[in-house]
Amino acid sequence: MSTLLGLIDVRPDERRNTFASFATLLAITSGHTLLETARDALFLTKLPAAQLPWMYLVIAALSLVLARLRTADDKRVIVGALLVGAGATSGFWFLTGDGAFAKLGLHGLYIWTGLFASWVMIQFWTLLGRVHTMTQAKRLYGFIGAGAVLGAVVGAFTARAALAFMPPRAMLLTSAALFAIATVPVLAIRIPPVSSGVIAPAGKTRAPAMMTGASLLWRNVFARRVLGIVLVATVTVTLTEFLFKSRMAAAYTDSHELAAQLSTFYAVVNSVALVAQVIVGPWIFRTAGVQRALFLFPLLLFGASSGILVSGGALAAAVLLKGLDGSLRYSVHKTSMELLLVPVPDGTRERIKPIIELLGTRGGQALASVVILALVAAGASSALVIGAFVVGLTVFWLANVVMIRGHYLDVFRETLRSGGLSGDVELPALDLGALEMLFAGLNSSRDGEVLASLELLAEQHRARLIPALILYHPSRDVVLRALHIFRQGGRTDFVPIADRLDRHPDREVAAAALRARTAVAPDRALLERRFADGCPQVSATALVALMARDWIEPEEADRRIRESLATRSWQNASELARAIRDIADAEVTSAWAQERFDALLIGLAHEGATFQDVPCALPNEAAVEGDREGEGAGTGEARDAGTKALARLALELAPEVRVRLEVARAMATRKSPAFLPLLVGMLSRHELRRAARDAIALIPGALEFVDDAMRRSDFPREVRVHLPRTMVLFEPDAAARKLIGHLVSERDGAVRFKVLRALVKLRRANPKLFLEDTILRRVVESTLDIAEELRRWGTGLAGVDEAASPPVSLVGPDPLRAGHHLLLDLVRDKELHARQRLFMLFELLHGEDFDDIERGLKSESPKTRASSLELIENIVRPPYRSRILALVGDPGVEVEAPLPYEDVLAEILRKGSTTLRTLAEYRALELGLNVGAIVGATSPQVPAIERLGKRLRDRARDLVAPDPRPLVPEPTGVSRAQA
Repeated sequence: MSTLLGLIDVRPDERRNTFASFATLLAITSGHTLLETARDALFLTKLPAAQLPWMYLVIAALSLVLARLRTADDKRVIVGALLVGAGATSGFWFLTGDGAFAKLGLHGLYIWTGLFASWVMIQFWTLLGRVHTMTQAKRLYGFIGAGAVLGAVVGAFTARAALAFMPPRAMLLTSAALFAIATVPVLAIRIPPVSSGVIAPAGKTRAPAMMTGASLLWRNVFARRVLGIVLVATVTVTLTEFLFKSRMAAAYTDSHELAAQLSTFYAVVNSVALVAQVIVGPWIFRTAGVQRALFLFPLLLFGASSGILVSGGALAAAVLLKGLDGSLRYSVHKTSMELLLVPVPDGTRERIKPIIELLGTRGGQALASVVILALVAAGASSALVIGAFVVGLTVFWLANVVMIRGHYLDVFRETLRSGGLSGDVELPALDLGALEMLFAGLNSSRDGEVLASLELLAEQHRARLIPALILYHPSRDVVLRALHIFRQGGRTDFVPIADRLDRHPDREVAAAALRARTAVAPDRALLERRFADGCPQVSATALVALMARDWIEPEEADRRIRESLATRSWQNASELARAIRDIADAEVTSAWAQERFDALLIGLAHEGATFQDVPCALPNEAAVEGDREGEGAGTGEARDAGTKALARLALELAPEVRVRLEVARAMATRKSPAFLPLLVGMLSRHELRRAARDAIALIPGALEFVDDAMRRSDFPREVRVHLPRTMVLFEPDAAARKLIGHLVSERDGAVRFKVLRALVKLRRANPKLFLEDTILRRVVESTLDIAEELRRWGTGLAGVDEAASPPVSLVGPDPLRAGHHLLLDLVRDKELHARQRLFMLFELLHGEDFDDIERGLKSESPKTRASSLELIENIVRPPYRSRILALVGDPGVEVEAPLPYEDVLAEILRKGSTTLRTLAEYRALELGLNVGAIVGATSPQVPAIERLGKRLRDRARDLVAPDPRPLVPEPTGVSRAQA
């Protein structure tokens, strides 16, 4: 990850779009600020302020109409709109002069200013949604959005400076010029070609979507509360704006003087807003949380509007009120409202948010306009009356904030019950209410809610708030997870309770408690007592802890290890591995114990198949029975739960798999190169594969070992096919160099396919990953040759007419022509795989995701298939374009005449794979062809057919029968002792 100047995370391939977007917003908001300053100065000095509510009402009504207008999210639309905006703004320069249409021009200018910039901004942000992924948006939108705030600051200062040598009306031309300049960075934005597509007509989709969103909004109490806050906030700030502008118009009658005062005011306010967005806002959310941040804006407005009443409507009080509005509305208030909707499920949020914006913002403006018009008509539009309305609205606003708290927590609870929160969502810091809800989740009777609460508290770095009494929970899974969290967090307050878990009916829980407490607070006396425990699982944990701290003689440790392994219990073997993983840190482990731990893990891996299910009983059963009678049914329920859990685990995984799974996890902490042969061998089992890969990636020199294993033909095939995916876990450039070499040298088709998939995975995770084009082109050429050859064979076997009957067997009755259909199906299947490899290679060459193209080619829709072919034609370059189009069935490409049936069989016998040759030989013998002239066979035909039939049956049996080989194969030339 590269950062720009160490401040913002803009990666090299993102710089063009990011800075073009920043410049676009800078130019648009600078022009809009100039336009707004000139508009207010001209309107307020030439027309009465009482006409402002009519302007608000018209703007709100037209905004509702524009909200239903659906346009293609294309940068050409934005460029055209900016050019039209520049022309229209220039036209208002003529209309607002001293002519007969001056007043009409001023009304049009006010409405145009309120509509144009907001509509263009919506279209521009929609375009950015196509350009950036969600992950990119989280990193870049803060910086891009700062361009809008900075543009407001630049526009205000520019207006203030321009007034020194030009009248306010001339700033309309400057604003128009900035709108025209904004088209340049818009044109510089690159839109990913795959993202482009046809947008459904608005009339067919907009109405149902609006109705669905309105229905969801009405049924959701929390959403209605949010809408209420947005609505009252909009009414409040609209009244505040009217109050401010009416007082300014009364104080300054000269347009030039008013423009100077407004530009100075906007420059100061926008500068404060920039500081609030970059510094104050993040600090408030980090320290106070979302709930408390919601109170800040209405509280400040309440204080300032109260100042209006106290001062008798003084201009300074109105300026202060508007200053607070301009400084906090788009920083603290807007961000807090966005974060308020984070817990809402994604699908619901996407539907209700546009309705909230539409009804809350534009509806609030319309409502405020009606209120102002009514006050003007009644002659009660003084500053004191408006101030009193603002005071009352802020009180109602604060009441809504108080009432929404409970609904907000209900949404959080529902999200928790439904399975937890997505790990990709960046949540705000947990406030007190959310923490209270999570503590309530810890007391839930549903284990899923308890586990989700534990995970969320740990993820938010609040693990120290989890009460240690959670270890008394009857659920085995909850106790084990809590012990793991306590151990990772280094807590010691749970130690007394963990010591009491020694008598837990589930001995794995007892052993886990001993591991956790020993990891944070080792106690030699306690370990020596547990060492004498009647259950080998607990004594095994104590043994490892004593060895790690050199509190036991090596000879005694060796004897006790042999005794523990002699039980052949997979529970004991797994506990030894877990104890080594959690307790045997390199910093506290003695040298002799280090060697024995590594040797023990190697031995457990080799002998995993010999372990059995031998659970141990709870020691001092009679005493525990007495305790159980005194404690009631809770412990009995825990015993039953533990027994059922062990039985379930035993059914899910075989003992050898469970032992080797824990061994692999322990090897990840030991990181010895001696583990590599065993870990690589574990890749053959899907149950062990993830743990083995994670361990391999942490061991020094593992990439070279895996690369060497890839080159060895004597390594088991079922292991080699999983080595390319393992290489992906290493440093991308080094792994890519190794994989690209195997792409050329590998002879096994399955392994080569895995290599190709690994390279695609690396490239998708690292778009700027360097891959040698010359090697990729060589592989493309060879793969195209193979695919074309398979296509030719398939066409020859099927004949020109797909309905034509294949040749009849001369050996015996064969009404189904099984040999023919098996051979044809195998050829077509191999051709399909060759095409898939080609698409992956083209992705590596061109950086284009071909998954959707491949799926489109399989679609039954002619339009979808045509779209895929069009993409291939425009992405793939010559000389591969015509060849791949011929393979995927482009009707415009001529098809060669098919080969004769016998010639196809002869080519397969000379060039095909082992299975293809076997089927082709069988089919040729059925037809009475002279196979010996091609393959050198001298045996009679009938025995040959019988022999080939047996080979095919044996091959099928090998594919469906279980593999009798050991779980962890030993590579040739590497003995157990050497490992």
